[in-house]
Amino acid sequence: MKIHNEADRQALDQRIQTELGVDISKYRDPEVTERLSELIVFPLYVLSWTIRPVLLAFVLYLLGFFLLDLVHVQHLIYAVLGLVLALITGLFAGLFYLTIRFRSDIRAIMTYSMDILKGIVQDMDALNTSTHAGNRKDVLQLLFLGTMHLITIPLTSDIIGNKVPFIGGLVARLVRRVLTVMTNLFRFDKINLEEAKIEAGGEGKILPMYLASVTGFHGIMDKVLKVGIRVIQAPIGLLLGFFGVLSYLFIYLIN
Repeated sequence: MKIHNEADRQALDQRIQTELGVDISKYRDPEVTERLSELIVFPLYVLSWTIRPVLLAFVLYLLGFFLLDLVHVQHLIYAVLGLVLALITGLFAGLFYLTIRFRSDIRAIMTYSMDILKGIVQDMDALNTSTHAGNRKDVLQLLFLGTMHLITIPLTSDIIGNKVPFIGGLVARLVRRVLTVMTNLFRFDKINLEEAKIEAGGEGKILPMYLASVTGFHGIMDKVLKVGIRVIQAPIGLLLGFFGVLSYLFIYLIN
């Protein structure tokens, strides 16, 4: 089950409540919000990371007035179009650089999400009303999707939007995209849980499977993190390349 929009999230929430009898929203409490806020540290540096390439592009733009052979109306054309191209190219360069720097925060967010999942799993095992030996892995996968899409990703987006001035909404969308791709790609059936199945026995307990999955989680997480980062880097990189080439052609034609 892959989640892409709000309708998918609502359907996921309804499915978890109907099939498992779990209200994921009750785990979205102030303590979780505070802990996530502590883990997300890159907003403290996001402006400096994104502004540096913009400032560099602006400096190069100013140097152009002295290095380029401009005459008459060319000064006006360069002053307007050159500035626009420099700022746009610098912005995309900054965003691309940002996607490289927030990897550690993403790892911390995913690791903490597994802690949230553990609490949900423990509550499920205490009730033990809807799990059995045949569906434990599917239940664990469904609870993981609920943890990420209904708790972690929305809270992370809100926190980043509030922490980052000016471009908080844009950065929040980038991080949301990475986390969404990672969550949709991650599968517990990629982790060897055979020993956990034996330990869990036929009682339907899923905590042993969760504990066994933690060991292999980080290895798979690094793989899906690379994919998630590349997914958002691709359009940014293409736009950066496009405006970079456009800037080069502009300078070539006006000089």
